[in-house]
Amino acid sequence: MAIDTPATILFIGGGPVGLEAALYARYLGYQAKIYEAGQVCEHVHQWGHVKMFSPFSMNHSPLGKAAIESHEPTHDFPGSDEYLTGQQWIQSYLRPLSETDLLRPNIYTNCRVISVSRTWLNKTDLDQGRANDPFRVIIEQDNHRRVQTADVVIDTSGVFSSPNPIGAGGVPAIGEQKLDFAINRRIPTRELAQQLRGKDVAVVGAGHSAACALVTLTDVGANVTWITRGEYSSALQQIKDDPLTERVHIMNKVQKLVQDSQIKALPNCAIDTVRESGSSTGPQYQLGIHQVDNQASDSKDEHHLQLSWHSFDQIYGLTGYRVDNSIHQELQFHPCYATEGPIKLAASLLNQIGDNCLDVSLESGDLLITSEPNYYQLGIKSYGRQSGFLFRTGLQQIVQLFQLIGARDSLDIYHTFSG
Repeated sequence: MAIDTPATILFIGGGPVGLEAALYARYLGYQAKIYEAGQVCEHVHQWGHVKMFSPFSMNHSPLGKAAIESHEPTHDFPGSDEYLTGQQWIQSYLRPLSETDLLRPNIYTNCRVISVSRTWLNKTDLDQGRANDPFRVIIEQDNHRRVQTADVVIDTSGVFSSPNPIGAGGVPAIGEQKLDFAINRRIPTRELAQQLRGKDVAVVGAGHSAACALVTLTDVGANVTWITRGEYSSALQQIKDDPLTERVHIMNKVQKLVQDSQIKALPNCAIDTVRESGSSTGPQYQLGIHQVDNQASDSKDEHHLQLSWHSFDQIYGLTGYRVDNSIHQELQFHPCYATEGPIKLAASLLNQIGDNCLDVSLESGDLLITSEPNYYQLGIKSYGRQSGFLFRTGLQQIVQLFQLIGARDSLDIYHTFSG
């Protein structure tokens, strides 16, 4: 059933997808409220020094560009083929977008959403009228809590605040939680990396974030060990005719660094323990690691594994992210058993597992429907633990979602503004 304007749509998270989705909603005449736990685009600020591997043409919407031009006709946008850092994206597009007339009065920063529930119905109430019961959202600001009601809730809060642990089996290694302060979960800036010149540094992970860290750390002369759960070569596989030149550049550079022995690779590892070394002069931390030989038939039999110790001055844990589903635990939300994302979308994504995120297709907006009426997840959070989310996928989700909300299959504002 269509949700008519001027219904209230509450957005959790004021990041890139949240801003774009709220702009779309406002343009259609909905009341939009955006609650952001930090500053606008908080997570992008945290990786602002990192260059994106997709060009600006894939990281803005025609509606967003039109809104900025309406507010500031002389605004200078990046070139379509330009690869921006996160900070450049904020300065040239995201911040101006958040300051447009349609969005600025509806953004509430430093407001953390604590929980989302129904007003009158509990999770256990198998009532067909759940869609008619307003959402009850508890929001905390400056240690004070208040309630906001909404007709629709769209969670675009992302996953960046919930990094995966580095321990074997996806759980924290022994001692990891106690020494969490010693494990850096962010790609280092060049300034921070320079402080590690000549130091022994571990980089754990096999994705794009780990690759960026490897390049930055080796460039400044750190002694880098690359620890991966599987064969490191699989992380270096090139995508045939990859149009994303920045991604190609990073992968080629890491491959050469490994070939030239500037990076020591430790593949097929399971990290068992993190502990302090007790040394007053040498590396401060040790990783207890099980490493298997894939050529040996019994290599993964724990009874035959030996624990080896490796010492480091700094540890970077870049093993991806997971979702925080605690805020909607009182909703009838059905997560995927593997990714913890919305079950319909997760099933589709799991059937499309591959190396190239450009090939992922969202066949239908029905994939965005969750088991809780009028509750949706968009953006990278909708992927759960699955990697490969692109901002342009988020824009596609926005179009499909408002076709659902408005019950108008042909609705596509982006096409109107780009046409």
